[in-house]
Amino acid sequence: MANCLIKNFIIMFMYKQDLAMAYFPHCSKKTASRLLAREINLTPGLLDALRPTGYRPPQKRLSPRQLQILFSFLGEP
Repeated sequence: MANCLIKNFIIMFMYKQDLAMAYFPHCSKKTASRLLAREINLTPGLLDALRPTGYRPPQKRLSPRQLQILFSFLGEP
């Protein structure tokens, strides 16, 4: 699986909560996580694109491939 290059860092995995905070920096961790989950569920095709990677909504870590998919649908934070 390819690594994901973000702003000169190679990401092996990322916690979903950390990604949520990057997208919603002015929110609490709990609110940011809920908002990211909402975006994943409401963005057409995103959940379907994540499923073949083994994505499950309760998982806490995101793989590089899952991050690439999220960034392609939502843009980088």
